Amino acid sequence: MTAVIVILAAMLVLLLLSGLAFEYALIRRGASLKPPTSGGVVSPLLAPTGEELWAYNIPKHKAFKSMETEDIFIRTDDGLRLTAKLHRGDAGSKVTVLCFHGYRSAPIYDFCAISEMYRDMGVTLIFPHMRAHGESEGKYIGFGALDCRDVCLWVEKARELFPENALFLHGMSMGAASVMQASDKLGRDKVQGIIADCGYSTAGEVFRNLIGELVHLPAFPFVNIFELWNRLLAGYDFSSHDSCRSLKNTDIPFVYICGDSDRYVPLDMAMRIFDSCKSEKQLLITKGTGHAASYMRETEKYTALVSGFINRYGGQNED
Repeated sequence: MTAVIVILAAMLVLLLLSGLAFEYALIRRGASLKPPTSGGVVSPLLAPTGEELWAYNIPKHKAFKSMETEDIFIRTDDGLRLTAKLHRGDAGSKVTVLCFHGYRSAPIYDFCAISEMYRDMGVTLIFPHMRAHGESEGKYIGFGALDCRDVCLWVEKARELFPENALFLHGMSMGAASVMQASDKLGRDKVQGIIADCGYSTAGEVFRNLIGELVHLPAFPFVNIFELWNRLLAGYDFSSHDSCRSLKNTDIPFVYICGDSDRYVPLDMAMRIFDSCKSEKQLLITKGTGHAASYMRETEKYTALVSGFINRYGGQNED
């Protein structure tokens, strides 16, 4: 009897802890993210470049906020109203880039620096606020599994607004996973290229990698119970949407970028993602770089790779 009570108590503790983890990780907090103007708390999981990236980005927020933008909207399959900021490029621009931010982030965090590169190129930019983030509606964070469907709707919106433009998708972290997981639902007739910066394979693999560091519990059965909460409340599982599987079934040209010291996307995961893609592809692995910091660490290489990719597949050299 005592053993049964101990087992039941342990199961109850795991159930409660996994429920708290679900609430912490996958339910939105507040209506919007307000960018800081000074330092803040940087997750140790962003080491070794988290503090450096924070300091690098903050001075760039002002220029990002000063861009001329207009609001555009889509309605998702499950009835959410999602918002994006549209920045029109130079007159005669033949390229549109959809820029998808990461988990619990915002366009101003993940693209304040990269947008400088794109503004120099003169392209049109669209910055969606992902579901359950910023100015978009939604209670549950999609972690790519829900967002990949939203990516397809944003593609339709961009094609509607700029039907003559070449269209590229650029994602950061969760945004990168979202565009990769949408790649097999799109085709080269709609999207001319995908740029994925530090995107992961599946939500489940990320959670299993990090669970010991975050809450010091074994991945099994904790992540399984955590996933059960997610299935019941958010309506999706952690493995059915897989970046590797989607990339095997797309013809869209692909660029993958990641740091070799990324704690969210370890190097073996990054290489597995890149190797899975069967379309034309290019790779940049930046040395000594943590999550989402490749542009900061290797600005020239990053810019040359992305601009060359867009010139090649977007017809920027055509008159």
